[in-house]
Amino acid sequence: MKDMRAELGLWVGRIETILIDRGVLDEKGQLAVGMGPSFPQEIEEILDGFIDNPIELIGLLRISRDARDGRPLSTAVLVAAHLMAKEVLNVLQRLESER
Repeated sequence: MKDMRAELGLWVGRIETILIDRGVLDEKGQLAVGMGPSFPQEIEEILDGFIDNPIELIGLLRISRDARDGRPLSTAVLVAAHLMAKEVLNVLQRLESER
């Protein structure tokens, strides 16, 4: 499980960096001021089917940060966050490569 936590910690950092660059998150990793109940069009399209709204994204980021920081998580939550973060990172990296 430590490897899974380490990967998740690495991935959440990359996800945060991309979302900060895109104006979805602020420099502290929180939703940017002015973010409403939906993502910017480009982000919404790429995350479609994975994350439906900014609140779900914050939940994934919170769980991922908890895993990275060694906070207790159930195995089911850790595995689910690991899978979801991997998929979200993959689609965000594809978006970045298209820039």
